[in-house]
Amino acid sequence: MPKRDRSVSDQAHETIKDRIVTLGARPGQRLDEVALAGDLGLSRTPVREALFRLSSEGLVVVGERGGFTVRPLDLMDVSALFEAHAVVARAIARLVVARATEADLRRLAVLSYAVREATADGSPADVAATNARLHRHEAAVARSEHLRALADTVHDQGQRLAYLCFGGEGRSSGLDEHFTRVCTDHEDALDAFRHGDAAAAERVAARHVRLFRDRVVEFFATDTLGGLDLGADLPAAPFLS
Repeated sequence: MPKRDRSVSDQAHETIKDRIVTLGARPGQRLDEVALAGDLGLSRTPVREALFRLSSEGLVVVGERGGFTVRPLDLMDVSALFEAHAVVARAIARLVVARATEADLRRLAVLSYAVREATADGSPADVAATNARLHRHEAAVARSEHLRALADTVHDQGQRLAYLCFGGEGRSSGLDEHFTRVCTDHEDALDAFRHGDAAAAERVAARHVRLFRDRVVEFFATDTLGGLDLGADLPAAPFLS
C-alpha cells in the first residue's frame, strides 16, 4: 500500500478506535462503513481497512455475512480478559526486570508520571490512554513479540473498560483513592524493576490487575448503563493471588 494510503488508513483506525474506547460507538453497535466514510471525510477503502484492523485487535466483530459491530461487553468476556491480563502482566513484569535498560526505565518513569498527571486532571479518556500507553511500553521492554501482541489485545479491551469505570459516563465515585493506588502500583513496579527484583515486580503486577478488576466489579455492581450491566459476580481469577 502506498505511504499516503497507509496514512489515511491509520487516521481512520485511530479515529474509530477512539470512538470505541470512549464509548462514542457503543458495545454491540453496528458500524456502517459508508456512513463512517462520509462522517470522516474519507473514501470507503481506508475505513474498511481500519475496521478489519480493529477486528484483528478484538474491538470490532465481523459478521458471518459481512458487516461490522463494536465488540459487546459481557460477563464471560470480561472474566476471560482478566484471566489473560493477569497471566500476561506477571510474565511481562519478570521479563522487564531481566531485559530493561536504563533508557527503558527512564521512559517508564516518564510514562508513569504522565498517568499521575492525567489522574490529577481527572479526564477519564486521558487516564485510560496514558495508563494503557505505560503498560504497552512495559510489554515492549519485555522484548517478546508474541507476548507483546497478547498484551496489546488485552490493553485495547482494557482501555475501553478503564474509560467506562474511570468516570467516562459521568460517574466518578471513589476514584481519588483508586487513582492513588494506581500510581502507587506504578511506582512500586518501577522500584522493583530498578532493583532487579523479579518476585516483587510480579507481585505488584498481580496486585495492579486485581485493583483494576475490583474497580470493574464495583462499577458494574452499582451502575446500570443500558445493555452494559454485567453484575458484580465475576468468577475468581486464580492468577491474581
